[in-house]
Amino acid sequence: MTSRIKSPVRWDPVEIGDLVELRRNRRVVFRGVVDDRTGDGSIVWVTAPVGGRRLFHVADGVDLAGVPA
Repeated sequence: MTSRIKSPVRWDPVEIGDLVELRRNRRVVFRGVVDDRTGDGSIVWVTAPVGGRRLFHVADGVDLAGVPA
């Protein structure tokens, strides 16, 4: 028996330098600037003045949204 795991969505629209919020259940869990990202769009590093630099993966169960300037 094989299991089917749904592939997570990539964060393609996110670019280095974008201000973003990461949300879980519609609550902001982290906010900062995209410091780096993988070429396939599955991992981003976000830096914030308070909270430092954190890595997020699309499979972490968080939504990533750009914040208007």
